[in-house]
Amino acid sequence: MKRISLILILFSISISCNKENTSGFETSEASINSLLENFPMINKNLEKIKKIDLDSLSITLYENPEKEDYDEILVFEKNKRFYSIPFFSNMYFDYWNFTNTNTPQLHPKTNTTFEKQMNILVKELRLNPKEFQILTKALMNNVLNTETNLYLKPKIFENYVYLTYRVNKYKMEESDSCINRTKNIFNYILKESKKTSRYNEFFLDSENGRVYEFINNSKKRSQLKFKIKTYRIDCFSYPLNI
Repeated sequence: MKRISLILILFSISISCNKENTSGFETSEASINSLLENFPMINKNLEKIKKIDLDSLSITLYENPEKEDYDEILVFEKNKRFYSIPFFSNMYFDYWNFTNTNTPQLHPKTNTTFEKQMNILVKELRLNPKEFQILTKALMNNVLNTETNLYLKPKIFENYVYLTYRVNKYKMEESDSCINRTKNIFNYILKESKKTSRYNEFFLDSENGRVYEFINNSKKRSQLKFKIKTYRIDCFSYPLNI
């Protein structure tokens, strides 16, 4: 009886270990294929654009170079296990859950958000707080080339609308509306910068027309709890024809 109990215990441990070792995907291709099945609106003609290696961690950016209104894929790697998340354009309002936009979405619903996908990434690759920090910094600094210390850069927000290239196939928004939107975002960032205790950080993604606010809700170093808010700063609306 004791031998049977011991065998059952060892079997349970084996299953538990195997489950732990099968987080994420074995290859980046398998990870991408799974994502494309879940998000069929993403064009399958993808090309590797950039890869950032960080020892046991890495980030790879894929996109369709021929698609004008592109949707991208980010493939994250930890110890040769992979997990991909979509990186949609601003036309997928539900994915970015923009705090400052109420424009109706004409594209198919994604039924998820960037924040949710980042949380799934943490679970799938079993990221600890330090690893998550390394990946998010690399994503913002090396992949997206974002700008920080935005409270010191009011001119960026003042001139962004005028310097943004407008695509003809999009319905045009009034410049005044766009300017007010960017002004409100900067004022909010400026207000946050004056707080004595800060648990958030802002990143300006000029190319994609977004500001990301990463909020650290962790109460201790070993805990990883965060919130991501996204603000739209481009001056486009939505496609008239889909």
